Amino acid sequence: MATVREWHIDPVAFERDYLKPIHRVGTITSTLIFLALFLPSIWLYFITGVFPDWQTILTGFGLAMTYAIPFYISEPIAYYPIVGNAGWYLCGTIGNGSNLRVPCAAVAQEVAGVKEGTMEGELVAAVGVTVSVFVSVPAIFFGALLINQIQQFFPAWLLDAFNRFLLPAVFGSVWGQFILRGWKYAPFAFVLALVPILYKVHSAWALVICVLGTMVVGWAMLRFLKIEA
Repeated sequence: MATVREWHIDPVAFERDYLKPIHRVGTITSTLIFLALFLPSIWLYFITGVFPDWQTILTGFGLAMTYAIPFYISEPIAYYPIVGNAGWYLCGTIGNGSNLRVPCAAVAQEVAGVKEGTMEGELVAAVGVTVSVFVSVPAIFFGALLINQIQQFFPAWLLDAFNRFLLPAVFGSVWGQFILRGWKYAPFAFVLALVPILYKVHSAWALVICVLGTMVVGWAMLRFLKIEA
């Protein structure tokens, strides 16, 4: 594990020159992206004149919220301490937070020798997430254009391996990395992860249980047992 380095950042300058511009630009771009999400539906309405009734809209919205609300609760809690403010805006607008942005931020912090949740970690995470965007967006674009031509050369067992193990491998590698930084919490996190599996809890709520549960355990260990990672 990389040695934690001592950085000297002026908190006033950090707030004035970094956080305020980040929130200003992030609020504007997030609002514009939110409004742009409605443009395809508006365009279809003006072209075809078809508009669903409000009952259908509200029903679909309600179904979507039953799935999305747990993520609205768990993802900011789980991702924000790692990716920081700029990284969180990018996760919300670009996507691929859990399987790409968070690992890139964590690896960047590990290499730079800084801790998440600090001003130093915030700056390094912003660089890691930004670089991941510049690398991944063109790669995804060309991959989407060429994937059908490339896949035909892959054997069936390789395609099946990608479908079954790629995402667990990403989560496992990130989890393994953070075990090295807080190994005393690992047994509790492992037990909490088993609870949703054994009781067949929906995956969205499983994330809430694991994230909030581990946070509570960590707080209790520090508060009552004076045990740090």
